[in-house]
Amino acid sequence: MDDIKISYLTSLARSYLTYFLVMILTMSSSNTQLAWGAGTASTAPPGDVSVEGNSAAIQNIGRAMQSPDARSANLPIRAAAPPQSNIVLPDMGDPGGDALSRVDERKYGEMIMRQIRPDPDYSNDLPLYDYLNEMERRLLQSAKRLQLGGANEQGSGAYQYEIFAVKDSSINAFALPGGFIGFHTGLIVSAETDSEVASVMGHETGHVLQRHMARQLDKQSTNTMIAIAGFVLGALAASHNPSAAAGLMQGGQAIAVNNQLSYSRDAEREADRVGFQILSGSGYDIHGAPDFFQRLQKATGIMDSGVPAYVRTHPLTTDRIADMQDRVRSMPNRTVPTNIEFYFIKARARLEQSGTTSGLYDLKNIFDSLSKQAQPGKQMEGLYGLALIAQRQGKIDQAEAYLQDARKVAHAEIVPNSSVQRQSLSLDITASELALAKGKNDDALQIAQATLKAYPQSYAAGAALINAELKMGRTNEAITWLKARTKAQPNEILWWGLLSQAYDQAKNDPMRHYALGEKYALEGSWNAAIEQLKIARSIGGSDFYQASMIDARLRDMQRRFQEEQKDLGKTSG
Repeated sequence: MDDIKISYLTSLARSYLTYFLVMILTMSSSNTQLAWGAGTASTAPPGDVSVEGNSAAIQNIGRAMQSPDARSANLPIRAAAPPQSNIVLPDMGDPGGDALSRVDERKYGEMIMRQIRPDPDYSNDLPLYDYLNEMERRLLQSAKRLQLGGANEQGSGAYQYEIFAVKDSSINAFALPGGFIGFHTGLIVSAETDSEVASVMGHETGHVLQRHMARQLDKQSTNTMIAIAGFVLGALAASHNPSAAAGLMQGGQAIAVNNQLSYSRDAEREADRVGFQILSGSGYDIHGAPDFFQRLQKATGIMDSGVPAYVRTHPLTTDRIADMQDRVRSMPNRTVPTNIEFYFIKARARLEQSGTTSGLYDLKNIFDSLSKQAQPGKQMEGLYGLALIAQRQGKIDQAEAYLQDARKVAHAEIVPNSSVQRQSLSLDITASELALAKGKNDDALQIAQATLKAYPQSYAAGAALINAELKMGRTNEAITWLKARTKAQPNEILWWGLLSQAYDQAKNDPMRHYALGEKYALEGSWNAAIEQLKIARSIGGSDFYQASMIDARLRDMQRRFQEEQKDLGKTSG
């Protein structure tokens, strides 16, 4: 295993490699891939891939397991959960783990995310991003009230959750170290209600809260390394020989999984039940999980497929569905309507994974068919999807007409006296974008301002506001807003990119290069980031405060770059 090195990866293969790596670390390499969807390695596109040398990823995990600084985080005292006598979690030991501290988990998660964000398969659709993260905030509020796991952890030990989408039609979701959770767009498209999506998110949040990754590294370090090696080879081989890839991956897992299968069962059962508690306390429909599992079972035929025996014996479908149904039966029955925003997000998810021009043509036919169906939810998805396609094709008047039709159906479906469903972020963001495209800049700005007031944490609304202000020449207002936002959220690439544009429009070259450097650093392009700050320092024109800030950030970036190179095993020798 020490002889493995990735010298070149196609974009999609890198994405799958990260996914497979994370799945085995979070104790769901076999469970999650098959529970949330079919395997994905065989779909990698052709490419020239070779294997030689040492894998930095494997070395990185190895050092994490052997680090003398690795330690358990202190967990808060848990209050008793509301009476749910049928929930009995397996005794899996200390959820703090001994291999990675929470700070280490976040560090490794951020390192992985810096590789994922520039990838073409990473979704930059802001309303979709807003939707997923608002859902996670709602689930976390439930977890905090119930005092589950480390939900109420403070300071450096607290996870800063971030949910992102991957442009892939397969049904999958996965958790990264430190609170990062990825959703394939295919899972969102395949869901029938927002509660189904929330049930999957609750399950993945359960993995994070119970620290399954840290505990797995502590208890199965050797087995984990063997499985990772098999997954690496499988991801690489997929571009040339799907059959060989499957064999490599199964072979690599077989040694590890044979020794940890019972633990995997317990981890999945624990994540299911913690996720159920979170879901039931957040106001979503508790039927979401069993409904989604049942439909997934029918779609994949997983129990009749040719998967290895050790995976078939896992409680992936029948056992887990029965367990969830037992818990649902013990809860009070209530009707939970699906938020109308879910249907618009499904349309955006479909568009994200459409790919080529021919895919867009096929998608238009799908949206047209949906718009003519009887169910209001499908009508909303279809009409809004047609508006998005018309917008992408530059047919602005047509897009506005479809958008208005979608809004009419939505208003007819709004639950009386419900403040939650009165406004749609997706509809308003698209309306602002269309107004801007027609030169109605004042209208675009007013819509963006109202949307941001209604959704103050929205990235899409913030971006719409800045785009309108820059179009109107309100450069100083845009810079003031972005400076405040980058101070409050210094790790958000979006705000630094927009700030760079605003400084460019203001002809402030030193600060433009500085903001661009911050953006590159967050994307993991340390050399480019350092070069931008060197330019910012050398061209002059900045005041004393700005020059001092640039110098300080340059030194900090150079230090962090050197530390990360050391962590990744890329130093000379």
